[in-house]
Amino acid sequence: MTDLAIAAEGIRMTARAVVFDCDGILVDSESIWLQLISEVLADVADADPEQFHGSSVDDAATGIAALTGTEPSAMRADLVRRYSARLAPGVAPMPGAIALVTRLAAAVPVAVASNGLRADVEMMLDSIGLLDTVHVVRTLSDVASGKPAPDLYLDAAHLLGVEPGRTIAFEDSPAGSRAARAAGMTVIGVNADPAVSLDCDARFTSLTDIDAQLVPTPERENLETKAP
Repeated sequence: MTDLAIAAEGIRMTARAVVFDCDGILVDSESIWLQLISEVLADVADADPEQFHGSSVDDAATGIAALTGTEPSAMRADLVRRYSARLAPGVAPMPGAIALVTRLAAAVPVAVASNGLRADVEMMLDSIGLLDTVHVVRTLSDVASGKPAPDLYLDAAHLLGVEPGRTIAFEDSPAGSRAARAAGMTVIGVNADPAVSLDCDARFTSLTDIDAQLVPTPERENLETKAP
């Protein structure tokens, strides 16, 4: 049996599976999303696009509609159309994403759990060559409630066949980190902006900073987060 071990900030984290967020973790699309939100909110005084960092299109549409006085379903349709169009030319991988996912997926079950729509998420993963590398992809299209609800992470762990408590989640947004925490996973935050608050066990500025080791672990060993 092979486990993933990551040591950081005085904590040694081990797990049997890994779940990655997509936008802002694997692909450089979060900036595209936030730029779109900024444009939509351009005429709203004191509006902060960052409040929609990591939000599902449903939650964003509801929140923006309340701020702009528009109808939520119309706002959702507009956001989906404009965001998908901006993703169509392709997206760049986040630094270290391809190498880390490829290495881990060869040894432990790996999933992607995203607040995006399936068509967009699969298109982005395919554009960076990871769609066929990960074992499970779960999106907003697959669950009743997106992040910060735990549904996506619980669903991903179930399909990987691993208990949530034996799974590490990689997240870059407040909503995503809360979702992974609510699912009972060990949470690794990856965000270079110190102003973005993440509910996580350890935090890195980039995936390139993560020293992930694959180690054989006896079946009986407790795989929860542990002190070194």
